[in-house]
Amino acid sequence: MKKIIKIFYAIAFSFCTIFLCIGYAAISDHLNINGTVEAITPKGVYIVNASVNNSATTSGVSATLNSFTQTLINTKVVLTSSTSSKATFDVTVYNIENETYAFSAVKYSEEFYDNTNITYELINLKRGDEITAKSYLTFQVSFSYKDKNVNNSTLNSILNFEFVPADELPEEDEIAVSGVLGRFKEILDHSLDSQTLINQMEAYNNNDRYNDSYIGNVVGSSEADQKVLSELFVGNLYLNINGVDTNVTVLIKRENVDGNTSTGDENGNEMTIYMTTDNLERDSFFNAGTAPVYAGVYTKYSQDGEWEQIGPMFEGTATVKGYDGNIFGEGSFDTDTWKSTNANGQTANLTIENIVKLYI
Repeated sequence: MKKIIKIFYAIAFSFCTIFLCIGYAAISDHLNINGTVEAITPKGVYIVNASVNNSATTSGVSATLNSFTQTLINTKVVLTSSTSSKATFDVTVYNIENETYAFSAVKYSEEFYDNTNITYELINLKRGDEITAKSYLTFQVSFSYKDKNVNNSTLNSILNFEFVPADELPEEDEIAVSGVLGRFKEILDHSLDSQTLINQMEAYNNNDRYNDSYIGNVVGSSEADQKVLSELFVGNLYLNINGVDTNVTVLIKRENVDGNTSTGDENGNEMTIYMTTDNLERDSFFNAGTAPVYAGVYTKYSQDGEWEQIGPMFEGTATVKGYDGNIFGEGSFDTDTWKSTNANGQTANLTIENIVKLYI
């Protein structure tokens, strides 16, 4: 990615040099340019105007619209020390097509959103909102402090507002799931990959694990476990969370989750992948603390069938502990303590076994 950005800057610099030369020629000599210029007609829904909404932006806040193109806006905001400060931008889009489009999600990469202490909110736009053929839609995007933490006040960001044909709008859980979960199913269904995974799980004595029921690449895991999982997931150790492709670490657990010994592997075990973005450090010496942990549960309904996910991706928390099972350690988490939150309409405080029962 850094190489691509360097190439981009090089090209941009070249164009700047050309424009400077043209500017000089214009005042020093006659310049004749022959040829044709072809404009690219936008497709689908695209931004026709974007600007700072001064009335909705807190006094003293610096809000800069660097540029906009297609469905992207590039902005910089510097909030004040007030926890209630915010910067708001108006965005108007146009649907050039002859069919209705619908808003799907805001998408961006972590490297183009450089301050997670500042969050954004969409106003007058939510997932599924439609824009009919040949019509305009105006909405706002507002930036403010997350959890009222004012330690870091500057955000540079590029946001992509994704609109799709209304009849192609994906289910909500399809937006939240990408990368690691898709690859995990491929690993389970591929005999050589799945055997590589199982072989490494069973080598627990050499990898600081309590038993062979789990394996992970969390920060406290062994180098060998991390290497095997890195090779198996081939760059897919990320999860799309709220439109952001976010790197995660994982623990994979082999256990009977659905209570049915005739499903899953030959021993009746499901395969559950637990994913977190947390650094898995203890809150204090006396308090381990908990980490946010996503979970995807997979089973087979026949031994010659494919692995299938039970329900959607679940959101929950789990207690921090050592990778070797040490309750006074850190760098990993205890899957046995996983409990659901109320995110996405889930029932809170359910174990992984109890939440799975809602989908079988």
